[in-house]
Amino acid sequence: MAIALLSVILFYVRAFSRMGSGKLAKNKVVMIGSHSIDTLLLVSALTLVFMAKINPFEQLWLLEKIVLVVIYIAIGVKSARQTNMVAKIIYVLVNTAVILAIGYLATSKSALLF
Repeated sequence: MAIALLSVILFYVRAFSRMGSGKLAKNKVVMIGSHSIDTLLLVSALTLVFMAKINPFEQLWLLEKIVLVVIYIAIGVKSARQTNMVAKIIYVLVNTAVILAIGYLATSKSALLF
């Protein structure tokens, strides 16, 4: 949970920094830390699946959660490349919805879509 929380915090720090001066988002420690935490988040999810021998195709909430984590990371990357302020705001709002959906799946263990 700490990795997930740190990932979300770093996403918002970088996103709001890019809406302003962008200095913090360009900071090497923040940038590398953000990418490293996101990678660790995905690797830890997959490791848990294999270690616990859980089949995501039988536990559809878990499959949705893993897919949403990949989408969360992809939106973060896409949002980092935006120059248009409206697009930046839209990506932050969409990723906020994805984060909320991931949180719902983590707590309810009930699939949303499948």
